[in-house]
Amino acid sequence: MLFGTSTSKRDKSLTKQLLLKAQEILEMDPLICMELGRGLEAGGVYCSSSSVQGGVHQLVMEFQLNGGNSWAQCRCHGFQIMKDDGELVEIVSLKVSNMDAALNGGWVDLSIPKAYVDNDDDDEQGEYRLPFIPNTKEPMQ
Repeated sequence: MLFGTSTSKRDKSLTKQLLLKAQEILEMDPLICMELGRGLEAGGVYCSSSSVQGGVHQLVMEFQLNGGNSWAQCRCHGFQIMKDDGELVEIVSLKVSNMDAALNGGWVDLSIPKAYVDNDDDDEQGEYRLPFIPNTKEPMQ
């Protein structure tokens, strides 16, 4: 019952698409496979927050990782843009935490493969000009 009400009706489709993309990224990450094992399934969303602004539907959610060797959770930030030729759904940030790290507030930032990020131009935020990019580092001073 908790998982069924953790996302609003308008977010259900985007949630499913982001979970599938997150699962693909998790399966490709060697550290996650080594630490948590193979056969992970992204699911069990227990909290989410979203906004729709300027034609961009953004969603931040936390969900359980099922399967593998130990309990773990993920935090995912993604978006959806409706375009003339269809829709674009991308993940901006994906973080994983096992039980020990969750108790201590630690998260592992996963690298999002180039296939999942379309940032070919020089602008740090890409062509979509999202208000939040969590995986960028501050320049050294």
